This record gives sequence, structure tokens and C-alpha cells, in this order.
Amino acid sequence: MTFVHIATASLIVAASTVTATAQPVPAKAPGAPSAWSISADPGRGAAEIAATAKDGAGRLILGCSKAGEPELAGVIAGYRGAGLRTDGAVEPALLYASGEDWRDAFSIRLRYSAARRGWELAHPLSPLFLRSFSRGSSLVLVNSQNQEVLAFDLTGSTAATRAMRTTCGLAD
Repeated sequence: MTFVHIATASLIVAASTVTATAQPVPAKAPGAPSAWSISADPGRGAAEIAATAKDGAGRLILGCSKAGEPELAGVIAGYRGAGLRTDGAVEPALLYASGEDWRDAFSIRLRYSAARRGWELAHPLSPLFLRSFSRGSSLVLVNSQNQEVLAFDLTGSTAATRAMRTTCGLAD
């Protein structure tokens, strides 16, 4: 199992191995399979949640750590489409978390890293994102041309949010 570790000074997202003390966190809501996997290491105060897009075209990985400011780092991995820049320039984008009769938008900036083969969040997401994430039914990434790039099911996002808040000390 791995988790995303946030180096707060440079906001670099790097994969680290979870130690044997990691405690598995249930990621399922009763009766529904979770779309979100959870890896948490309470001893180190770090957690990672991840999901594959509904069409399988990419994966969103969000991580937090108690080290430094409470914030969420993230990366989009495995995406091979043409909807995101690959020239290393920062691309403004939006994450839309939505439910049955509401939708919240979160402005993000993505930068492609050839070394990591993914798009990293150039700036961390505010922990306030988790409020919409945990109560929504879908999360959609829209690029700077207002094109839908990836869509994610939010089944299991409440348990994923709980794990991140508990493990990383993120405020509600």
C-alpha cells in the first residue's frame, strides 16, 4: 500500500510506502461498493485516497499529511487523452462536485510532470473541498476549454473524507 506524502515547502507529491503500523479504514458505504480506495497511516499522520474515472481513462489520487499546513495534494495519473496539456505549462481547470440538486466548483491548476507521468495540482486543495466531496454523487474534471476530461463516482467518499480528516487532522 502507498500514500501520497506532501512536502509542504515545495508541495511535491511523492509516493511513500506505508509502514506495517498502517490501519486499514473501511471505504464502503453499506450496500454499495466504494469507488474510493483508502490507505491511511495514523502513526505518520498521512493518508491517500484514490479512484479510477468512470470510463477508466485516468485515476485521481489525493493525499494529506499532518506535517505542515492542513491541505490536500493531488495527482491525475494514467490519463492518455488529449484534454490536458503535456507541455509543462500550468493549466487552469475546475473540479465540479455535485449531488442531486446542487453543484460546487473548485478552481485548480494542473501541471504535467513527464517524470511522474501525471498532472499534479500546482497548489493544494483547501480542506473545504472535502465537504462537497463527501456529500456528492459525482466529481468531474473540466479543462480550460470547458471540456469534461474525467468523471468520478463519489460512492464511498464519506468514508474517504473521514479517514483523511481523522488521520491528517483536517478541519471540518
